[in-house]
Amino acid sequence: MIEHVTDVQVLRPARAMLLTVREGQVWLTRAGDAEDHVLAAGERLAVAAGEPLYVEPWRRGEAVRLSWQALPAATPVALPVLRTAMAQGLRRVADGLRDAARRVDVPPPACPAA
Repeated sequence: MIEHVTDVQVLRPARAMLLTVREGQVWLTRAGDAEDHVLAAGERLAVAAGEPLYVEPWRRGEAVRLSWQALPAATPVALPVLRTAMAQGLRRVADGLRDAARRVDVPPPACPAA
């Protein structure tokens, strides 16, 4: 399947897919991923089933062509998204513990910068 993108679109494959940029350059944002991605023609990105992917041309108004290729069911495409979500959750827990420690006048332990 070929997609022609000229403006922001939300793509959500029903199964694990490999997205390939065929023409142009795209800016991609994945739900749960702290990093945005810029892909040029020939570059690929594995996308988990049901994962929302926000796609737009790198240059406003420029048309890009994308193609999808099905991935085997056992392909671990969700690991980077899972890692990011886990890190965000752990940061929230650490922030909560730090706030609780401040309320009881206990100095928080030194935490390495994220």
